[in-house]
Amino acid sequence: MRPYIIIFSTITIDGKLASVDHFSELSCPYDKERQHILRSEVDAILVGGNTVRLDNPSLTSRRSPVRKDPVRVVISKDLNLNPSFKIFQTPPPTIVYSENPNPLIKKEVEEKGVKVRVINPLTMKSLTEDLYALGVRRLMVEGGGKTIWSLIREDCFDEIRVTISPRIFGSGVSLAQGEGFPGKISPLLKLKAVEECQCGQEVHLIYVR
Repeated sequence: MRPYIIIFSTITIDGKLASVDHFSELSCPYDKERQHILRSEVDAILVGGNTVRLDNPSLTSRRSPVRKDPVRVVISKDLNLNPSFKIFQTPPPTIVYSENPNPLIKKEVEEKGVKVRVINPLTMKSLTEDLYALGVRRLMVEGGGKTIWSLIREDCFDEIRVTISPRIFGSGVSLAQGEGFPGKISPLLKLKAVEECQCGQEVHLIYVR
Protein backbone atom coordinates (compact mmCIF):
# COMPACT_ATOMS: atom_id res chain seq x y z
CA MET A 1 0.00 0.00 0.00
CA ARG A 2 1.05 3.58 -0.63
CA PRO A 3 -0.46 7.03 0.01
CA TYR A 4 -2.61 8.95 -2.45
CA ILE A 5 0.04 11.01 -4.24
CA ILE A 6 -0.50 14.52 -5.64
CA ILE A 7 2.26 16.12 -7.71
CA PHE A 8 2.06 19.92 -7.50
CA SER A 9 4.18 22.38 -9.46
CA THR A 10 4.18 25.75 -11.14
CA ILE A 11 5.76 25.65 -14.58
CA THR A 12 6.42 27.89 -17.57
CA ILE A 13 4.47 27.76 -20.82
CA ASP A 14 7.20 25.46 -22.17
CA GLY A 15 6.99 23.09 -19.21
CA LYS A 16 9.99 24.16 -17.12
CA LEU A 17 9.94 24.49 -13.34
CA ALA A 18 13.37 26.15 -13.16
CA SER A 19 15.66 27.99 -15.58
CA VAL A 20 19.27 27.16 -16.43
CA ASP A 21 20.41 29.52 -13.65
CA HIS A 22 18.01 27.86 -11.15
CA PHE A 23 15.42 30.68 -11.14
CA SER A 24 12.11 29.15 -10.06
CA GLU A 25 10.02 31.99 -8.60
CA LEU A 26 7.04 31.46 -10.90
CA SER A 27 4.03 31.67 -8.59
CA CYS A 28 1.84 34.70 -8.02
CA PRO A 29 0.54 35.30 -4.47
CA TYR A 30 -2.72 33.49 -5.28
CA ASP A 31 -0.83 30.44 -6.50
CA LYS A 32 1.32 30.47 -3.37
CA GLU A 33 -1.85 30.42 -1.28
CA ARG A 34 -3.23 27.55 -3.39
CA GLN A 35 -0.02 25.63 -2.79
CA HIS A 36 -0.10 26.23 0.96
CA ILE A 37 -3.77 25.26 1.24
CA LEU A 38 -2.97 21.92 -0.38
CA ARG A 39 -0.04 21.49 2.01
CA SER A 40 -2.48 21.90 4.90
CA GLU A 41 -4.70 19.16 3.45
CA VAL A 42 -2.07 16.42 3.17
CA ASP A 43 -0.18 14.36 5.72
CA ALA A 44 3.29 14.85 4.24
CA ILE A 45 5.16 16.79 1.56
CA LEU A 46 8.04 15.30 -0.43
CA VAL A 47 10.96 17.01 -2.17
CA GLY A 48 14.32 15.88 -3.48
CA GLY A 49 17.60 16.78 -1.84
CA ASN A 50 18.59 19.07 -4.70
CA THR A 51 15.48 21.19 -4.13
CA VAL A 52 16.51 21.60 -0.49
CA ARG A 53 20.08 22.53 -1.45
CA LEU A 54 19.02 25.11 -4.06
CA ASP A 55 15.95 26.66 -2.40
CA ASN A 56 16.35 25.99 1.35
CA PRO A 57 12.55 25.84 1.76
CA SER A 58 10.59 25.73 5.01
CA LEU A 59 7.79 23.60 3.47
CA THR A 60 5.10 24.89 5.82
CA SER A 61 1.49 25.94 5.23
CA ARG A 62 1.91 29.44 6.67
CA ARG A 63 -0.11 31.08 3.85
CA SER A 64 -3.09 28.76 4.34
CA PRO A 65 -6.14 30.10 6.23
CA VAL A 66 -6.03 26.86 8.22
CA ARG A 67 -2.49 26.30 9.50
CA LYS A 68 -1.77 22.56 9.52
CA ASP A 69 1.83 21.82 8.63
CA PRO A 70 2.56 18.45 6.98
CA VAL A 71 5.46 16.19 7.83
CA ARG A 72 8.40 17.11 5.57
CA VAL A 73 10.03 14.29 3.62
CA VAL A 74 13.33 14.61 1.77
CA ILE A 75 15.15 12.17 -0.51
CA SER A 76 18.94 12.28 -0.24
CA LYS A 77 20.72 9.04 -1.06
CA ASP A 78 23.96 10.04 0.68
CA LEU A 79 22.47 12.63 3.08
CA ASN A 80 24.58 15.37 1.53
CA LEU A 81 22.55 18.13 3.20
CA ASN A 82 23.64 21.00 5.40
CA PRO A 83 22.23 20.53 8.93
CA SER A 84 21.61 24.30 9.05
CA PHE A 85 18.87 24.10 6.39
CA LYS A 86 15.46 25.38 7.50
CA ILE A 87 13.80 21.97 7.39
CA PHE A 88 16.20 20.80 10.10
CA GLN A 89 15.81 23.90 12.27
CA THR A 90 12.07 24.48 12.55
CA PRO A 91 8.87 22.47 13.08
CA PRO A 92 7.10 20.39 11.77
CA PRO A 93 8.91 17.00 11.83
CA THR A 94 11.25 16.02 8.99
CA ILE A 95 12.02 12.56 7.62
CA VAL A 96 15.00 11.96 5.32
CA TYR A 97 15.21 8.84 3.15
CA SER A 98 18.72 7.70 2.30
CA GLU A 99 20.63 4.70 0.95
CA ASN A 100 24.09 5.34 2.36
CA PRO A 101 23.85 8.35 4.69
CA ASN A 102 26.88 10.34 5.74
CA PRO A 103 27.26 9.15 9.37
CA LEU A 104 28.36 12.53 10.73
CA ILE A 105 25.45 14.41 9.14
CA LYS A 106 23.07 11.62 10.15
CA LYS A 107 24.10 11.96 13.79
CA GLU A 108 23.81 15.76 13.72
CA VAL A 109 20.35 15.92 12.15
CA GLU A 110 19.03 13.10 14.34
CA GLU A 111 20.06 15.15 17.36
CA LYS A 112 17.72 17.85 16.00
CA GLY A 113 14.82 15.37 15.96
CA VAL A 114 15.03 14.42 12.28
CA LYS A 115 14.22 10.81 11.41
CA VAL A 116 16.64 9.22 8.94
CA ARG A 117 15.17 6.16 7.22
CA VAL A 118 17.75 3.99 5.46
CA ILE A 119 16.45 1.87 2.57
CA ASN A 120 18.82 0.23 0.10
CA PRO A 121 18.00 0.16 -2.72
CA LEU A 122 15.84 3.26 -2.35
CA THR A 123 12.99 3.38 -4.86
CA MET A 124 9.82 5.44 -4.98
CA LYS A 125 7.84 2.26 -4.41
CA SER A 126 9.79 1.36 -1.26
CA LEU A 127 9.74 4.95 0.00
CA THR A 128 6.00 5.48 -0.46
CA GLU A 129 5.17 2.08 1.04
CA ASP A 130 7.26 3.00 4.09
CA LEU A 131 5.47 6.34 4.41
CA TYR A 132 2.14 4.52 4.31
CA ALA A 133 3.34 2.24 7.11
CA LEU A 134 4.17 5.40 9.09
CA GLY A 135 0.58 6.63 8.72
CA VAL A 136 0.87 8.91 5.68
CA ARG A 137 -2.31 8.61 3.58
CA ARG A 138 -2.06 11.74 1.40
CA LEU A 139 1.31 12.81 0.04
CA MET A 140 2.08 16.04 -1.84
CA VAL A 141 5.16 16.15 -4.08
CA GLU A 142 6.69 19.50 -5.08
CA GLY A 143 9.82 18.47 -6.92
CA GLY A 144 12.26 18.74 -8.25
CA GLY A 145 12.08 17.46 -11.78
CA LYS A 146 14.09 14.29 -11.16
CA THR A 147 11.97 13.35 -8.16
CA ILE A 148 8.76 13.89 -10.13
CA TRP A 149 10.13 11.88 -13.05
CA SER A 150 11.04 8.98 -10.75
CA LEU A 151 7.50 8.89 -9.34
CA ILE A 152 5.94 8.93 -12.80
CA ARG A 153 8.37 6.31 -14.13
CA GLU A 154 7.56 3.99 -11.22
CA ASP A 155 3.82 4.65 -11.55
CA CYS A 156 3.63 6.16 -8.06
CA PHE A 157 1.22 9.06 -8.49
CA ASP A 158 -2.52 9.75 -8.67
CA GLU A 159 -2.87 13.44 -9.58
CA ILE A 160 -0.79 16.13 -11.21
CA ARG A 161 -1.71 19.73 -10.43
CA VAL A 162 0.16 22.37 -12.40
CA THR A 163 -0.10 26.12 -12.60
CA ILE A 164 1.03 27.59 -15.91
CA SER A 165 3.06 30.78 -15.48
CA PRO A 166 3.33 33.21 -18.44
CA ARG A 167 7.08 32.73 -18.87
CA ILE A 168 9.23 30.86 -21.39
CA PHE A 169 12.65 29.55 -20.32
CA GLY A 170 13.62 27.61 -23.46
CA SER A 171 15.84 25.34 -21.37
CA GLY A 172 16.23 24.36 -17.74
CA VAL A 173 14.59 21.76 -15.51
CA SER A 174 11.46 20.10 -16.88
CA LEU A 175 8.46 19.13 -14.78
CA ALA A 176 9.53 15.51 -15.26
CA GLN A 177 13.30 15.53 -15.77
CA GLY A 178 14.33 12.08 -16.97
CA GLU A 179 15.11 9.85 -19.90
CA GLY A 180 11.50 9.93 -21.08
CA PHE A 181 8.93 7.46 -22.37
CA PRO A 182 8.42 6.29 -25.95
CA GLY A 183 5.46 8.36 -27.12
CA LYS A 184 2.92 5.59 -27.55
CA ILE A 185 3.37 4.19 -24.04
CA SER A 186 3.63 7.51 -22.20
CA PRO A 187 1.06 8.06 -19.42
CA LEU A 188 -2.22 9.54 -20.67
CA LEU A 189 -4.07 11.47 -17.98
CA LYS A 190 -7.58 12.88 -17.71
CA LEU A 191 -8.21 16.59 -17.30
CA LYS A 192 -10.33 17.06 -14.17
CA ALA A 193 -10.41 20.83 -13.71
CA VAL A 194 -9.26 24.12 -15.25
CA GLU A 195 -9.11 27.20 -13.03
CA GLU A 196 -8.20 30.70 -14.14
CA CYS A 197 -6.05 32.25 -11.44
CA GLN A 198 -7.32 35.40 -9.73
CA CYS A 199 -4.20 37.21 -10.95
CA GLY A 200 -5.58 36.95 -14.49
CA GLN A 201 -2.28 35.69 -15.91
CA GLU A 202 -2.05 32.05 -14.80
CA VAL A 203 -4.09 28.88 -15.27
CA HIS A 204 -4.26 25.98 -12.79
CA LEU A 205 -4.83 22.50 -14.26
CA ILE A 206 -5.70 19.30 -12.42
CA TYR A 207 -5.06 15.95 -14.12
CA VAL A 208 -5.96 12.53 -12.71
CA ARG A 209 -5.08 8.96 -13.64
